[in-house]
Amino acid sequence: MANKSVFAATMGRLLPKATARNLAGAKAYTYTEAHGLAQLAMTGTFGDGFYQDAQPQVSRLLEFAEAVEPAFLAKTALHVRAKGHMKDTPAFLLAVLARRDPALFALVFNRVVDSGRMLRSFVQIVRSGQTGRKSLGLGLRRWCRAG
Repeated sequence: MANKSVFAATMGRLLPKATARNLAGAKAYTYTEAHGLAQLAMTGTFGDGFYQDAQPQVSRLLEFAEAVEPAFLAKTALHVRAKGHMKDTPAFLLAVLARRDPALFALVFNRVVDSGRMLRSFVQIVRSGQTGRKSLGLGLRRWCRAG
């Protein structure tokens, strides 16, 4: 049998080259905004990690959320809550959606905010000003009372 290290298949040569660096400094691939939002929403915890603090993580998530279509943002919030069992991330995505597309926000609010704890997290995130607004306003207050 031929030496596989010398006569290797072309599989490795056809893969794209890594052009970016991750937080640890290793070679990495760049993500599209939708991919980055989905990955960070499912794995992010808004807490300090080994390579990154919480605030840069919130900033990256906000950048991704602003770059995608509102429909994808709503689907991501629903998926992260239902399948990922995340608590703060769907509330954060819902707060961004409330500013970007109020009609779509009204469709997904009751499916994302399914407990009192989620409602409290949503209100706290909106009032923090991280998502672009600091007050609930009449429309959001109406949804919070009904939810």
